[in-house]
Amino acid sequence: MQFKKLCISLFFLILLATSNQLLVTRVFASESDFSTRYDTTYDVTSDGSTLVTEKITLKNLTSQYYVSNFSLTIGSTTLYDVSASDQQGAMEVKTDANGQKTTITINFNAQIAGAGKEQFFTLRFKSKDFAQSLGKTWEVNLPKIPGSTNIDSYNLTLSVPVAFGDPTSISPHPKSESQAYDKLFFTFDKSQLEKSGISVNFGNIQYFDFSIKYPLKNRSLFPVVTSITLPPDTEYQDINISRIEPKPVNVTIDDDGNYLAWYRLPRGTIEEIMVTGSAKLYIKKKLKDQSTISADKLTVLTKSQRYWESDNPSIKETLSSIFKDNPTNNTAQKAELIYRYVVNTLKYSTKRLNDNDIQRLGAITALNNPDSAVCMEFTDLFIALARAAGIPARELDGFAYSANQNLRPLSLARDLLHAWPEFYDPDLGWVMVDPTWENTSGGVDYFNKFDLNHLALSIKGVSSEYPTISDDVKVSLSKVEFTAKSELNLSIETPDSIWAGFPVKIAVRVLNQGPSIQAPINLTILTQKLTIQGANTVNLDAIPAFGQTTLQFNLKTPLVWQSFEDTITVVVDGQIISKQIQIKPFFQTIEVQYVAGGLAFLLVGTYAGTLGLHWYQKRRLSGRRRS
Repeated sequence: MQFKKLCISLFFLILLATSNQLLVTRVFASESDFSTRYDTTYDVTSDGSTLVTEKITLKNLTSQYYVSNFSLTIGSTTLYDVSASDQQGAMEVKTDANGQKTTITINFNAQIAGAGKEQFFTLRFKSKDFAQSLGKTWEVNLPKIPGSTNIDSYNLTLSVPVAFGDPTSISPHPKSESQAYDKLFFTFDKSQLEKSGISVNFGNIQYFDFSIKYPLKNRSLFPVVTSITLPPDTEYQDINISRIEPKPVNVTIDDDGNYLAWYRLPRGTIEEIMVTGSAKLYIKKKLKDQSTISADKLTVLTKSQRYWESDNPSIKETLSSIFKDNPTNNTAQKAELIYRYVVNTLKYSTKRLNDNDIQRLGAITALNNPDSAVCMEFTDLFIALARAAGIPARELDGFAYSANQNLRPLSLARDLLHAWPEFYDPDLGWVMVDPTWENTSGGVDYFNKFDLNHLALSIKGVSSEYPTISDDVKVSLSKVEFTAKSELNLSIETPDSIWAGFPVKIAVRVLNQGPSIQAPINLTILTQKLTIQGANTVNLDAIPAFGQTTLQFNLKTPLVWQSFEDTITVVVDGQIISKQIQIKPFFQTIEVQYVAGGLAFLLVGTYAGTLGLHWYQKRRLSGRRRS
């Protein structure tokens, strides 16, 4: 039997330079007419460049077709030293860079026809998109392979220098780990890489320095009080604010945990606030115990809002379709199903980044226009769907370090700003995820493991629109370590002398002059003779850097005729301050003496005036009688 052998080309689409995502272009044959096996090695060197070696076996499952060439489209501009070879020697390789991608075309030296015949060849190239040094840490990210292509097997080996140290986190867990000479080896298989890419971190902590400018204007006819948003401490980051100029009136914490620096602006004022500081990011949460959310807060964080239209019928219908084939009551599993839907449904639009005034679309518009999404839409759609499912969710806005913005884009503003969501799990606490970067990086897992690149500058939970952050943000990697430290300044505000027998109200002012937040602690007030009305130990809420709070205490004095001295002592976090006060009977106080003297003078004057008037009237009456 003779078969007509048609020459076709197989085109394999790789969304990231190493993702090996296969998409067979159906010229005449179908995808099922060929199968592939891969043995892939990623060899990371000490400078971060990676040699990728793909040993590929292409098997013909039909006698009707043979393959003449093989193409890959690489979502990378840093590809170099590209080569390919088979049993007959070097193969012709052509590369074509077009915009953000590079296409590699390999021509086979011989065409192997016939069912069951196999084509063996090796592709090699280098790239700097897979490993990057971040301060004192290293991060390796490899994308997943698609499940839709006809891949019989896929085995991957990642090797990194021993000098990187032991990995502090790795996802998914490798099939095997070993060491030979100066290299660490990790192996993975197809079943792992169909679900997610590989993400490995070497290092626990990352440091950044930041400077932020905030323009404040008051064009009204009246003075106003306004605020700016400072980077907050979270479960994953510590903030050290070294300078705020000019100094704020106070710094407070809102319901989302944002730090708000308050200013009084006279009418017609234009002010520029300069904030500088450092951030310490953690790959794992600082505290093991998870904070709980009250019932009232749960209601707020699952509420429908502008851009997060969780009560919209389209959102609810979409949520039902997501859960229809995957019923679960587990919060993390629900969140991951929503996350995967957002990642697989929306498409990042680089065209929108060219708009001078990029507009936020919101969840519903993103759902109806899936090809026009940037990080705001990925975030808004995830939050809306999560809230519709009863999962508290909110938005983080801030800086995200990206060595290649083609793969990990930033789209909030001109200074590398980014948006990503987080959800609340009763068992895990707040969990950050980034559906945008998983979508654009070809499947790097940003759900099960996060990174040390995301610095939160504000949190939106109570409101989908506020607080806003400045678009004038400068962030750089830092090698200077710091330990979060507060510095409390205590003062007791009360008169030097008080009246005995009357209630007394005193104020204790606590000012945090240090660069870092003061965590909640106890404050104790002590006296020797005065009686404290109520508890003498109270809980002092957290005070951010440059913030202050004032506590009021009611004291009771003894009887009115006693006179004595007492000492008021305040103890906070091992710091002690004291103030002596004089307790005097009411009648011994200078004020009372002045009042008493005035009253006496008035009485004497009144008595004298009355006598004088009486004497004058008596003389006048006597004169009339004589006449």
